[in-house]
Amino acid sequence: MSSNQVLKFVFSGLVVLLMAGCGSIASSMATDNDLQKKAGVALNTSPDRLKILDRSTSIDSVKFRVQSSKGIYNCYYTSAYGAINSDTLCSGPVDGAEAQDPKTTSTSCNALTKAAGRC
Repeated sequence: MSSNQVLKFVFSGLVVLLMAGCGSIASSMATDNDLQKKAGVALNTSPDRLKILDRSTSIDSVKFRVQSSKGIYNCYYTSAYGAINSDTLCSGPVDGAEAQDPKTTSTSCNALTKAAGRC
């Protein structure tokens, strides 16, 4: 193994070590208010209508669950060094997760309730 190969290997290892805590750094820096704003943009709603239920981190991302009047959504964003973040993506509403607003979770959906915006 040449010294050039060893140098590349060491440099690659250092980059991996530096990147290892990016998600953890971003999660510790983000408040619930920050996460509400990020999810509000992704879900096209006002942040004050959202509630952060929980969050978790991985090496390069922050994952969190958000509750709105329409249900519970899984959201995440990736981060580099806690300073460079991707856009937030949300999927859902999650199957089996009940929304707290009964107006939007009506089980009897007909033309009248659809017109009233309740389903």
